[in-house]
Amino acid sequence: MRLLSVDFQHDFVSPGGVHYRGQPCVEFVLDTVVPFAREHGVGIAEIVSDYRDPGGDDVPTCVPGRWGYESAIPEDVKPASPWVKASVAPTWVRDGGGRADVVPGPPRPDPDGFTAWLTTTLGPPDPKEPVVLLGLVLEVCVLATLIELRLRGYLATVLVEGVDTYDGDQRRKRDFLDTLAPFWGRPLTWSECVTTLAS
Repeated sequence: MRLLSVDFQHDFVSPGGVHYRGQPCVEFVLDTVVPFAREHGVGIAEIVSDYRDPGGDDVPTCVPGRWGYESAIPEDVKPASPWVKASVAPTWVRDGGGRADVVPGPPRPDPDGFTAWLTTTLGPPDPKEPVVLLGLVLEVCVLATLIELRLRGYLATVLVEGVDTYDGDQRRKRDFLDTLAPFWGRPLTWSECVTTLAS
């Protein structure tokens, strides 16, 4: 089993972040998933966002060089450098993405670059080894990443306790997870993940 975090950046997961809404998954990831990963030598690969707008943005989000861009996933559990996306879809990037010292280019597709990063970081698709997604936001970037991985042949799913909707409403989250199962695979609970990860 492989773990992949999506947009676990301060602008989404920490008080004071532009999009922080107190989602319960944040505490679960930091207090349960990360310590387990550290104790058992399990890496948490990471996709982060650089949402700078070259033309200016009234509400800048995940701007490199600022606190909101930084990840809340500790460095010691990351197996590799993160993939830096520029849009909801993980295959979209920007020239200068993730670098505070350059003016960013506009978003552009880079499916080959994403393929190379996935292969290096997670390995090739394996029908017997799931990639379990955690992070925010379930109905936007997590879903887009899930779909992209599934279409590429990965046995991808989401960690029930490790994702949340934008507003953190748990009923909406359950309803959304129920609709994922028939199309993109059954979400996994933490207890199911632990059984696999600890074996």
